Parts: sequence; structure tokens; C-alpha cells
Amino acid sequence: MPVSLTPAQEQLRIEVRKFAQEKIRPAVAEREWLPDPRHRIDWDLVEQASARGWRTMGAPAEHGGSNNADVLTFCVLLEELAFGDMGFAVIIDQTLKVSRLIAKLASEDQQAWFWPNFTADPRFVLAICLTEPAHGSDFFLSDANFRYDTAAVRDGDDWLITGEKRYISNGADAGLYVVFACTAPDRPANEGTTAFLVPAESPGLEPIRIWEKISQRGVNNATVRFSDVRVPDTQRLGETNTALADSKEVLKESVIEAAATTLGSGRAAYEAAHTYAREREQGGQPIIQHANIAMRLAWMATRLEAARSLTWQAASELDADEDNYDPALGSMAKVFAAETAFEVAREACEVHGGAGIMIGESIVEKTLRDTLSFLHSDGAQDVHLIRIGQLLAERESVAPRVSDAAWRGT
Repeated sequence: MPVSLTPAQEQLRIEVRKFAQEKIRPAVAEREWLPDPRHRIDWDLVEQASARGWRTMGAPAEHGGSNNADVLTFCVLLEELAFGDMGFAVIIDQTLKVSRLIAKLASEDQQAWFWPNFTADPRFVLAICLTEPAHGSDFFLSDANFRYDTAAVRDGDDWLITGEKRYISNGADAGLYVVFACTAPDRPANEGTTAFLVPAESPGLEPIRIWEKISQRGVNNATVRFSDVRVPDTQRLGETNTALADSKEVLKESVIEAAATTLGSGRAAYEAAHTYAREREQGGQPIIQHANIAMRLAWMATRLEAARSLTWQAASELDADEDNYDPALGSMAKVFAAETAFEVAREACEVHGGAGIMIGESIVEKTLRDTLSFLHSDGAQDVHLIRIGQLLAERESVAPRVSDAAWRGT
């Protein structure tokens, strides 16, 4: 079915786009290249996003969330935030993702403890700790035979968590971490991983490195070390050994939102290129009147529209029927959107000529750097393609095939 936005979603789109243009972009231009990564985040902007309800949109309504916060709404929000800056969008997206995980898996006691603290502090952001030095995108494969090196060992009524997680978004700034750890070393991760709610102030939890990046410089990715971090069993999230299966069910929308986020940066590149092409004159006329430039812009706009249509379709189908949703569609959206955004950003640099690689001359060099990140973020492209292939093979094995002869009517 064709996807269209509700009036509320259209209004959200307008509001966030205005915020991105007037608030986010000027702050990022001022902060992106500051030498201390901790100074690159504009916490005043996080507070303003919180005041507008965007940081807490994933919370249950009784705890300050939105009754209308479906996946398509999240996609609208994140594309527009990333139109301003991908790093800022990721700060909010990670927080939304983890808050929804808590909303669906946490016990009543855990929710009674978490939500009042989370909603009261406008700078309270969240992190999910999956990636390790040896394990990253394999999380997305249902048949992956690996075990997390980070381990949690039972100690009376507590657990002791030891290990390191790497490249964690919000890893240096989160107030709470959802940590995935091996609790059954004789089983693969899908059958032996447990998640824990670990507050930032827990003794033994330490962000030991903030990674310098060419992309997403507005969000801090950190290596987080856990040195015998003691966590009561009351802070275990969900059942023991089921965390990966549970989280995959809850976070089906994660890759769809990744697609929307990278599209925001891709669209920023296109709009900058279109503006430049109208203003830049060569050969006695604006370069947009030259056929080669017009064709580049046409191709950029076409791919963006196609990628957004696929992304919105995936979001709408998940919203309509979560139980029967085809996860291949989300991976398709992520793969196509990530490739599209990167290619659009590259073409935007070409439209700008030499100015396209000059820092501070145009936003397009930044969009090229940022879109590069989602070729692996939220799952590497090849891993998603393998996943799509596996899901298509499963579908083929249960769906009747039409023979060539039947197709020809012979």
C-alpha cells in the first residue's frame, strides 16, 4: 500500500527540519573539530530535544512517551535530525532504541526505577553494548556461531561482568548501559547471552577510549571496560541466556531507523548541491542548466525518493503487523539507503568541484564523511546481504514455485 504521513507526522517533519537548520547545523559547525571529543556534543541541544519530547518518544505514555510513536514516526524524526547532523541524530536514536528495549523487556520494578530518572534528566542518554573487538555485525545473523568475550558470572545474588565493548555510541556519555554478556560459555551467543542494566556510576565501569572518527563526530563512540562490575540479579534485563533472541524481536526497527538516519545526511548533500548548482555560474549560465549537472541532480533525487519509499514501506509494514513482518525488508531498506546516501554525497561533491573537498566551504564534504559510516553501522552491508539471502532462501523453501512451463502457459 502507498505510504503517506499523518498530519501529526507532517507537522513533526516541519518542526524537526526547522530545528535542524536553525539550531543543529550552526552548533555542529562550531564544535565538530574541537580537539576534546567531549566538547563536541552540545548538551544544550540535547536539552532542547528533550523539551520537545524527542529523546523520550520511545517511553510508554504513562512515563512521558508518545502514544503515536510508531516506527514511521521515528524515521521522520531521525531523517530530519540527521539532515542537521548525523552525530546528533545518532545520540537520540541510540537513546530511543535502548529506551524501547527497556519498555518491552524490563520488569515492573525495573521500569519503576528507570523511567522517573530517565525522564527527569534532559541529558540522560543511553547506550547499548553489543560490539566487541572480535564481534560486531555477526549479531545480525541468526545462525552465527560465536560467543561474546564479555562475560557475566554469577556470584550469589549478583553478577560480575568482565570484558570490553568497542565503538559504543554514547559510550562516554550514557547514564545507563544495556550490556550483553556471555552467561553460558558452552553455548553460542544466540542461546547463551544475557543483558544487564548497568548505571554509568557502577564501580569498575570505565570508558577507556573515545575513538576519533572521520564520520559522526557529533557523537562519542567509546571502548567501555567492565572490570568485575557487580550487578544485582534485579538488574538483569529479561530472562537469562535469551538476550539476543529477545533483542532481535524488540529491535526489528533498528535497521529501518538506520536507513532513515543516513538518508537525512544524503538529502542534506543533495539540497546543498542543488543550491550550489543554481548559484554557481560557468559558461555564462548557472551550472544547473548544463545537461551533465542536471542529470546528476536528477539521478540523486530519484535514488533518494526510491530509498525513502522503501524505508517508509518497511516501517509501515512493521507498524501494521509486527508478528508477520518480513525482516528482510528492513535489511533491504538499510542496504539500499546506505548505498544511496553515500553515492548522493559523492555526487554532491562532484557538483561542487574543488570546493567539494574544502572543509567549511560546503556541507557536502561532511555528508560524504558521515554517510560513509552507515556502510557498516547497524550492520555491515555484506552481512545484511547475507541475511537477506538467507531469508529469501527460507521463503523459497516453503513457497511453491511456478515452473517455467506453467509460467509460459504450456
